[in-house]
Amino acid sequence: MSEVRDAYSKLFIDFDRDSFFKKGIDDIIFIESEDINKEWHKLKKSLFENKEVFIRGYGRDARKTNMYLKLYETIFGNNKIKKDPSNNSEPTKILQMLTNYSKIKTSNKTQIINYQVSHLFGKTKNPLLFTSPWNIAYIPKYLDPFTGHETKGKHSSDFKIMMNEIIQLRFKEFIRDYNFEIKKRISRELISIGIEKVIKEFNLKKNEIERFENDVKAELCEI
Repeated sequence: MSEVRDAYSKLFIDFDRDSFFKKGIDDIIFIESEDINKEWHKLKKSLFENKEVFIRGYGRDARKTNMYLKLYETIFGNNKIKKDPSNNSEPTKILQMLTNYSKIKTSNKTQIINYQVSHLFGKTKNPLLFTSPWNIAYIPKYLDPFTGHETKGKHSSDFKIMMNEIIQLRFKEFIRDYNFEIKKRISRELISIGIEKVIKEFNLKKNEIERFENDVKAELCEI
């Protein structure tokens, strides 16, 4: 019978796992709710009134991002959506603006190191969420092994459950508002119309169509 050796299980022989997880979550730097409100409403207004908003690039080297931009012309009536220049510069700007912390040295912010800008609920090709102030945070880099998609095992799974419960509760007001907007503005029919336009414009093959459809559904679903 084969055995499995989990490096994380070896680590937590000597360290209390739940205390480590709790300490890590306590060290996350979130934007406070009072600062989120204004920026969240500004983002929604920009998207729905055909003003500039951003998403992360799609596909290898972001070469397929234009597929999403075309889709959003139909779904949101917005042709001013852009790819973030570095795939994280706009979220980073928002965190620096709305917290007391910065990854670069400034005169009026506390500089932080060994933190990364992360999306709490993912969905970075969704223009309502990529720069959403309640979807971004500075997360200690030592938590990355427990949050990354490539990480496997019970410890990573348990941490993600713990983390999700905390952020769902912390941002429940904004999640509810986001879900309302999704239900109100995005129907299956509208998504289908948008995808058909993308298929025609980019001459997609069958496997590309299937992949894009699945990705779109994952990006534009409720939380």
